[in-house]
Amino acid sequence: MAEHPFAIPLTAGDGGLVPLPAAERRRLTVFGAPAELVCLPHRAARHGRPSASRPAFRASIAERILAEETLWSGGGFAVTANRYPFAAEQRIVWPQHGTREHGLELLAAVFDWVDRLDGTGFVNGIGAAASIAWAHAHVSPERLPFLSALGERLAGGDWLPAVTGVEFVHKNVPFCLLGVRGDAAARARAVVRLGLSRMTATVTMVTTGGATWLMPRAAETPVPWFPYALGAAEAWGRWCYVEQEPFAAATAADLERALVAAGVPAIS
Repeated sequence: MAEHPFAIPLTAGDGGLVPLPAAERRRLTVFGAPAELVCLPHRAARHGRPSASRPAFRASIAERILAEETLWSGGGFAVTANRYPFAAEQRIVWPQHGTREHGLELLAAVFDWVDRLDGTGFVNGIGAAASIAWAHAHVSPERLPFLSALGERLAGGDWLPAVTGVEFVHKNVPFCLLGVRGDAAARARAVVRLGLSRMTATVTMVTTGGATWLMPRAAETPVPWFPYALGAAEAWGRWCYVEQEPFAAATAADLERALVAAGVPAIS
């Protein structure tokens, strides 16, 4: 299947965005790069927040969200606001026909939109901090310095897909953080191909600055170092707390250990 040819307008969904609440903030250095901790109590109200007690099945709320909260639609996609944002001007892109997997068309359209916004895209699956199984991606014009400040090296190996127009790199951290650089369409093809060879059940993705970063997941909630489901926000460099006590107590060493526990070992 070819990548989706439809370009989501830059202003799609602008009319109904939910402001990022004023939050208490802290800054730490994590693996030598600047990270931000924010206390966002409003996110405690999210429906279906990931936890150890989450049931095997739950009635889907995606259909209701799309029916009642769509701000823009076109090309088989719908855009809604994130009611519980963790980034500025945050929107959610949904395929109008439900699927659990983040397929080629969705990824190509999201990567293209993020590139044109010069912002950031976020993907979580169930088991990687998603609270809704219907595939979706978050988009914000905001950028953070954490990922770009981490050192990196070229990746190699016969497990990498032969996709024209992309470069693969590893971040120099003690967990697997694989980057794919190239234009949006080529990156989408490479990410889908990588998904066919990935041996973990789920993955976290962050797209920013012309690259998509994949963090294969071993654990969702890396307690005791981080008491919530670790997702794309944290891999991006923004650690989201809903309670003040763990927010105030967190150390850089805690966050480093949380990333290692949530991910899988780095590939040499």
